[in-house]
Amino acid sequence: MKTRIASVAWKLRSARSDGQYFGHLYDLVSEAHDKGADILVLPELTSLEMLPLAPDLEEKDAPAFLVQFAQGIEEWLVRISASSGMTLVGGSHFRETTDGIVTACVTATPDGKLSATLKNRLTGYERDFWGLKPGQDLAKLPDPRFGALLCFDSGFPEAGTALALSGAEAILVPAFTGTVQGFNRVRDACHAMATENRVFVVHASLVGSIGYSPAQATFGSSAILTPGLAPFAPMPVIAETEMNEEGIAIAELDFDALAETRQGAQLGQLDEDTDWKVS
Repeated sequence: MKTRIASVAWKLRSARSDGQYFGHLYDLVSEAHDKGADILVLPELTSLEMLPLAPDLEEKDAPAFLVQFAQGIEEWLVRISASSGMTLVGGSHFRETTDGIVTACVTATPDGKLSATLKNRLTGYERDFWGLKPGQDLAKLPDPRFGALLCFDSGFPEAGTALALSGAEAILVPAFTGTVQGFNRVRDACHAMATENRVFVVHASLVGSIGYSPAQATFGSSAILTPGLAPFAPMPVIAETEMNEEGIAIAELDFDALAETRQGAQLGQLDEDTDWKVS
């Protein structure tokens, strides 16, 4: 069984209206649709593109300003998913809850349904400066072969393992990294997660700048990764965008080949117990 998946590298623009933001989104979705994608994955916090709508806004107030667009983004994803026939994984945006503002990755499916995965592990900046609240649980997407980890969450190996043990065969990682080091940390974690858990990993990066913080700079590329095991090619990156440029990486996920990898003897079983002790 194969699924054609697209991972977007979104280059920030300075939107002069929310319509420009949604136009940008539409262009990328249309390109992925024209290339035959079944699923499209966006990076984290593409809505930062709308911060120039409030030029006098203080950096710490960005989430409180951008949360007003949450409903519009989610309704748009549901509508376009239904009309295009693609599953749209919305990267992430700020969402208001009774506990405060969270970072949510919503997934819209062609049957009109919407599900959400929250960011569980927050950076110090997100927690202390922005005042965001963490999620509490991991969640799989409507298609149980897929799970999502938002950026920093991917750096905790137990999260990827928990998703894999729950049945996930592909883990999607929407990300926003402002430095070379940050990008490499996330990408290295994605490679490790793919091999350790024998899953596909789809990394989607935000790139570009709005000219000031919190998006003074971003760095990265988007890629689709396989485990570093046969029968996959020796190089585990099967599609990747140009560094720091907008683009779409697209490839077919071969779940039959993944099953072959999981059944092979190259590594131990995923749920194999160990008797390791720390002294």
